[in-house]
Amino acid sequence: MDVLVFVLVAALAAVVFFVPLYLLRITPIIYATAVVKMKESRLIDDKKYDELVSSDLEDFPSFFENTDYGKYITEPTYENIERGLLLHEKDLDYEIFDLVPKDLSGVFDYLIKKWDVANLRRVLGGLHAGMPVEEVKEGLVEAGYMYDSIQELSERDMEEVVSALEGTPYDIRAGLEEYKATRNFSFIDLLLKKRMFERVVEEAIWSREKKLKTFNDYLQVLADSLDLNAMLRGKAGRVGADEIRRFLMKFDVDREYEESKDVDEFLVRLKETRYSYLVVDVGEGLDLMELERKIEEQVLRKAKDISTAEAFGLGPVISFLAMKEAEIRNIRLIAKLKEEGVSPEKIREFLLIL
Repeated sequence: MDVLVFVLVAALAAVVFFVPLYLLRITPIIYATAVVKMKESRLIDDKKYDELVSSDLEDFPSFFENTDYGKYITEPTYENIERGLLLHEKDLDYEIFDLVPKDLSGVFDYLIKKWDVANLRRVLGGLHAGMPVEEVKEGLVEAGYMYDSIQELSERDMEEVVSALEGTPYDIRAGLEEYKATRNFSFIDLLLKKRMFERVVEEAIWSREKKLKTFNDYLQVLADSLDLNAMLRGKAGRVGADEIRRFLMKFDVDREYEESKDVDEFLVRLKETRYSYLVVDVGEGLDLMELERKIEEQVLRKAKDISTAEAFGLGPVISFLAMKEAEIRNIRLIAKLKEEGVSPEKIREFLLIL
C-alpha cells in the first residue's frame, strides 16, 4: 500500500511540475495560432474576388471599407491602393512578429528585415528609373532596421548606394557588376532577396528549437522558389551558369541549366530534379509572369500542407502569412490591371487562388 501511495504521489508531483512548464512553452504558440486563425477567417474568398474583379477602381474604397484594409485604402487610385497595401502589410508583419514566442524572434525578424529590402529596392529601383529623389523618399515605408540610413542613401547615385551597403547584410556589389553590363535591374533585385534570405536560413539552422522544423520545411520551399525564379529569369536573359550562380542560394542543377537551349527545355529537365514539385503544373510557352505565378501556387499549396501537418504549432502562422501575401498580391494586381483597362475575364487568369 505504501508503495502505491508513493507512486501516486510521485506521479502527481510530476504532473504538477512538468505540465505547467509544458503549458508555459506552448501557450505563446497557441495564442499566436488563435489570432492568425481569426485573421484567416477574414481573408477574401472566391465569391469576394469575383465581386472585386467585376468592380470599377472607383468602388475599391467602399469594397474594403469594413475589412482589415479599410483604413488603408481610401482613394480610388492605384497609387493610394498600392501605398495602402504596403502600410497594411507592414503593420501586420509587426503584429505577427510581436505574437511569435520571443525565443523564435531571431528567426522571425525577417518580417522586419524584409522592409529594409523593400526600401532598398525602392531606392535602387528609383535610381534605375531616374525618379526624382522626393518621389523615391515618398515611396519609402517607415519600417525595418535601416530606415533612417536608407532615407539618406536615396540622395546618392547607384554606385554610392552599393558602396555604402558594403559591410552590411545587403552587400550587392556582384549585382552592380551585372547591372552595369546589362542594365537589367533584376540582378540587383535578386541579390537583395538572396542576402535577406541567407540570414533567415542561417538563423533557423543555428537554432535548435524543435518548433522550427515546420518553419525550416517552409524555408526550403521558399529557397527553392527563389532560386528557380532566378534561374528562369537568367535562362530567359541568356545569362551563363557562372554568372547566375552568384544569385542563387544553391545551384545543384547547373548541368540542366547549361545544356538547355531555352526556358521550355530547362523546365522539362527540371521535372526530373528536386524542383519537380514546383513545376508540376507548368506547361510550355508561358511567359515569365505566368511561370512565376505557377511557382507561387505551389509555394502556397506547400504552406497549406505544412499548416495541416502541424495544426497547433507554427504551421497555421506560416500558412496564414503565405495566404495573406497571396491576397495582397492579388489585390495589387487587380488594381493595376483595372487601371490599365484589362477585362475582368483576363484579370482572373492572373490571380493566385487555390
